[in-house]
Amino acid sequence: MKKRYYSTELKEQAVRLSYQRVNIKELADELGVEVQRIYKWRNAAKITTLPKAEKPIPEDTLELKRLRKALKKRNLNLKY
Repeated sequence: MKKRYYSTELKEQAVRLSYQRVNIKELADELGVEVQRIYKWRNAAKITTLPKAEKPIPEDTLELKRLRKALKKRNLNLKY
């Protein structure tokens, strides 16, 4: 059995249309692909387009960094 390759444009169009259509099976039949493949393309599109949320830095972490820096500076001054 020969492996089928689909263009990026077809995948993007199928994903876009799948969100506009009510019946994804009909869309899959029109495009000549399996329904599961459209769902896989949708999941892949979600993963690549979702930005990762940045974790806020807790205040105590910022305070700890400031205190370490001050302590390091103080220790350097005491050596001389």
